[in-house]
Amino acid sequence: MAIAAAFTFGLTSCEDFLDSSNYTEANTANYPASAADLNKELAALYGVMNQFSKDPLQTPWFVNNIMSDDSNGGGGTGDVESHAIGHLMVNKEGLFDGTWHNTYVGIARANAIIYAVDAFDWTGQETTRNQLLGEAYFMRGLFYLWGVQFWGNIPAYWAAAAPDPCPQQDAETVIFPHILADFVTASNLMSHGYTTQGDGHATKGAAEGMLARAYMFYEGFYKKAGELAKANLADVELPEQEGVTGALTKAQVVNYLNDAINNGGYSLVKDFRLLWQYTNELSAPDYPYVADLVAAGKYWAGNGNSEEMFQVQFGNFASWNADYTMGYTNMTSLYCGLRCDETNGYENGREASLPFGRGWGQGTINANLWDDWSSSDPRKLATILDAPTELGLGVGFVFSQSCSEDAGYYNKKWMPYTCSGTNWDKVEDCYTWWGAYRKANTDASNNNGNSFQGDHFGDVILLRLADVMLMQSELTGDATQMNKVRDRAGLAATTYSWENIKNERRFELAGEGIRFNDLRRWSGKDGGENCEAARALERQNGSRVNYTGTWTQMHHAASSWAKRYAATDGFLQIPPAQIRITADETVLKQNAGWGSNVSDANMAGTPVY
Repeated sequence: MAIAAAFTFGLTSCEDFLDSSNYTEANTANYPASAADLNKELAALYGVMNQFSKDPLQTPWFVNNIMSDDSNGGGGTGDVESHAIGHLMVNKEGLFDGTWHNTYVGIARANAIIYAVDAFDWTGQETTRNQLLGEAYFMRGLFYLWGVQFWGNIPAYWAAAAPDPCPQQDAETVIFPHILADFVTASNLMSHGYTTQGDGHATKGAAEGMLARAYMFYEGFYKKAGELAKANLADVELPEQEGVTGALTKAQVVNYLNDAINNGGYSLVKDFRLLWQYTNELSAPDYPYVADLVAAGKYWAGNGNSEEMFQVQFGNFASWNADYTMGYTNMTSLYCGLRCDETNGYENGREASLPFGRGWGQGTINANLWDDWSSSDPRKLATILDAPTELGLGVGFVFSQSCSEDAGYYNKKWMPYTCSGTNWDKVEDCYTWWGAYRKANTDASNNNGNSFQGDHFGDVILLRLADVMLMQSELTGDATQMNKVRDRAGLAATTYSWENIKNERRFELAGEGIRFNDLRRWSGKDGGENCEAARALERQNGSRVNYTGTWTQMHHAASSWAKRYAATDGFLQIPPAQIRITADETVLKQNAGWGSNVSDANMAGTPVY
């Protein structure tokens, strides 16, 4: 990660393309000079995910989570950005500039490796070469997948450098076959067990899982296939590139999933709660909910555990002295903490709230998820903090005088955690459990200087084995893998049905940023106001929320969630600055539902309930 930080701005030039700067050309006159240099470029490629992470409202995982029906924007009355995202609107022109920027940085860096790899002699090191190249293809596929799910038709190229101009390509017929081809190439080039599990590198199993995620979105959203287990899916013709042979079939995708499940070296963590940081050795003793685990000596499975297949990793490099380095702390955790501004002399997230840490209170859980989820499912309490009940209203938790869209439900999977014995008045000393651990076990200083804001190093899990197992059941109509996931949660086996697998995905993966694009693919493109996604989102209307200490009901800021979804199909606004740079609609055109004359797209201020 240190290499990635050092190379964050090392592979760019100053020409205009897709931004105010060009991110497509390295200084190829002198770099890379050796095969070893490609490893540095690969580290810089992974580092792009940390550039995303410096602002959670620019990340695919956090944005998609807020856009779903399971989460609210939350935060304070001044957090118009998160409210706008949750209402499928924008509050300012540059809301997604960082997302666009980082997407194309990632694509350019991946292309730089792909087109430089065979400039060197790999005789006797073919497996190393294939792994490195496979990881680059994986990352290019991932960045294009994120870009297409965000914006649909986007500028795209598959060469060492971008053409000028670089026009929008059709997502369905051009970009998605390339995305699928990239994941096929990555799957076929990489070998199981080549990298150490959880070391931050893409693996063969991760490529196979992401291939299925992309394929299922393509077939569900663009091809409107409906229930994939019963759909007769046409083969997908893929572009020619290394590692790709012929068209991609549904049976092949299932085989890739089976290979990841059976041969990838991954396994489900035995207790669902052990996936999440509140079971760490320092925090768990402060949390009665996991007293049984503490008594048995069972603690958090940790970063890079047996179930994680791909993740964003972090390290003690965060500093406010350089803007991009704040991506090396998990800012998503900070954003998801208990809203902490002082209220009647009380602050959430201190001693009385152990082990739940303070933060901005964004991405709060929508009350409908809590109400829809049976209390007989152990994952409900393992995932959602019912703060007023678990911590005590007025005892360990209060609704902030500035809170908005807060139903009192918080995402335990992403929250920050504290532990007893820390210094509560000097947050630069140690405040989170990570800070306490660092101080007790290492000589490392807190580079950020503020544990409250900088000591968050839990992985953001982008793909885990349970997700892959559920995709396998959804594609095959065989409940075997789904029931293994249910058994881990302590639930009885059930039969396959489309409704059952959809519910299983909702509850197993709640709060992980997966739900929104699941709804989109179950609805199909151009689904309108009555499609499944629109109906699910519209249920937010009338859901209970607390606004500045008063209970009320949430309503859409301008029209309705169903209308906004129907108008946009769930796509974001292409940054207007990019439209102006291009100044040619045949090269780059704004998405539907986001034109300057669309009255319900722009949010001037925080919705008042």
